[in-house]
Amino acid sequence: MRWSRYALLLAVISNIALIVSLFWIAGVHTTERLLLAGIFSLPLLASLNGLARARIYTAAWASMAALFYMAYAMVEYISGVATLAVDLCLGASIAMFVGTVVFAKWDAREREATRS
Repeated sequence: MRWSRYALLLAVISNIALIVSLFWIAGVHTTERLLLAGIFSLPLLASLNGLARARIYTAAWASMAALFYMAYAMVEYISGVATLAVDLCLGASIAMFVGTVVFAKWDAREREATRS
């Protein structure tokens, strides 16, 4: 059984949840922030294709991008916008980070085990 697929599934689901939460946060405030949410979601949309194809390189840089979204959610939370959308954004970014890192690690171990 390939356990890395569960981590990959976590990464893909949290990537989609992060896109939804970005637009939800923007919709709560003003319509001008919808453009910002669209720009913020472009790296997530780019990484979604690579994650769906189970590419380790994409998972590696998507884990670094997840840190940016985690910082964004923390800034929104600290600035006084403590809504369910910000909580979802923070939770999804943490889940995406964990899913991508664990997928890259476990997939490398599983490939090594099949070679031996």
